[in-house]
Amino acid sequence: MALTTLFRGGRVRTLAQPAVSDWLLIEGGAVVATGTGEHPGRPDRVLDMGGGTLLPAFCDAHVHLPATGLYASGLDFRGVTSARSILDAFSSQAAADALLFGGNFEDPLDRPLSRHELDAAVGDRPALLARADMHSCIVSSALLNGLNLAGLEGVDVDETGAPTGYLREQAAAEAWKWFDANLPRRAQVDAVRAAVRLAYSKGIARVNEMFVVEWRGWSSLEVLLEVADEVQLQVDPFIATTDVARVVDMGRSRIGGDWFLDGSFGSHTAWLSEPYDPPPPAGSPSAGISYRSDDEVIDFFSEAQAAGLQTGVHAIGDAAIEQALGAWEAVADRAGLDAVRALRHRIEHFECSSDDHIRRAGRLNLGISLQPAFDRFWGGADGLYARRMGWERARWMNRAATMLGAGLAVGAGSDSTVTPLDPFLQMASLRDHHVPEERLDPDTALRLHTAGSLSLSGRPGRGPLVPGAAADLVLVDRDPVASSVDELLATEVLGTWIGGVRVWPDQEREQA
Repeated sequence: MALTTLFRGGRVRTLAQPAVSDWLLIEGGAVVATGTGEHPGRPDRVLDMGGGTLLPAFCDAHVHLPATGLYASGLDFRGVTSARSILDAFSSQAAADALLFGGNFEDPLDRPLSRHELDAAVGDRPALLARADMHSCIVSSALLNGLNLAGLEGVDVDETGAPTGYLREQAAAEAWKWFDANLPRRAQVDAVRAAVRLAYSKGIARVNEMFVVEWRGWSSLEVLLEVADEVQLQVDPFIATTDVARVVDMGRSRIGGDWFLDGSFGSHTAWLSEPYDPPPPAGSPSAGISYRSDDEVIDFFSEAQAAGLQTGVHAIGDAAIEQALGAWEAVADRAGLDAVRALRHRIEHFECSSDDHIRRAGRLNLGISLQPAFDRFWGGADGLYARRMGWERARWMNRAATMLGAGLAVGAGSDSTVTPLDPFLQMASLRDHHVPEERLDPDTALRLHTAGSLSLSGRPGRGPLVPGAAADLVLVDRDPVASSVDELLATEVLGTWIGGVRVWPDQEREQA
């Protein structure tokens, strides 16, 4: 018979009615009851919350676990502006590691970097320095020489026509493929496990993994899925491939995710209807990169729809969003609107969406996977978005409040490693949008990262702590709904449970 555990001595945020309770009782892996005042019966175990707040555990709607783990155990240059500091860090690792990886840098640095500077730091070792958006990178000569880049866009060259080592989009994807193919299996396993531990430490019980096969390859996917089967973290993979039959044969119900229609703003490759202003670097298209033709997108969506697969697609710029919506509308004309609505397909990012885009997405019942910290890091009149295309266009991006007001199903994710795997940062970003009209209240921000994200992956109704719900719980040292934005950012996770099993920290402290 399953043991019962009573949580008491703090506050329980149920996301149901009543919204706040004094205690919660679980049996095995499910919630049995919540309430105020005296608790019923004699539980097998009692856990004193110590004045903390118990919440439904979080779901991150968009992550890259392998890269997240590599960053957690490697060279993370978020916020570093010194080229010398980056090179020194690579140099310090070069003696120990045959294959070097670092990332999260943003340009412009205090001076440009190329493969020649990397070579001076690492010698003849392969090295990859990933930009924060992961859509471009700088590689050493040893790695560059292992790539076949013939005919690909995105290879920056110097005044002599020689590659600088700076690669964008499809060219960068070749570097990712080379890197993963040469990364030892043990290192891949360790990276995924490191990402899982990080998720536990942030109160995350479920993630939507965006696995880009064209970047990482099928063998790396096998490693990810093997590790996922061994851990408590619930991993819902979206596999970015057009091989519908293979995904069906794998027994998966989802496809796509980061199936790219365009790139990113940081790399000047998000696809816009109007050019970047000021223009991107020489050699880059003036309005970003379009990955697919309309016919390619419609054919893929149609095949996935016929197979009953929930389909996600990466669309950031307004031109990419228009292409995604037009393709789904074409599929709805063929397969029926109700059939398309029933699968709640997804658009990842949806950053530059117009009012018309939002209306049409609602008609199609599309789920919207937002990354709230994008606005915190790159929004505002002086932010990266405004520097790419001016504030008048940039201010209409990442409009969570408008989307919710239009009735869209919206969830929140980090796109880790693009922004940190941290629900508290994401909730703070939702509450502190650069455009005041787009800010969410604390309760709605919490719901977006719990029930909202769960609904995007086909789990509507999950999240609230009601009898029968999964005992996916996180205990934190303060009430996120009652906390200010600054207080929210300082939240400490005291414990995480998935299916009633404590996964963070390792040692459970209980009192009888």
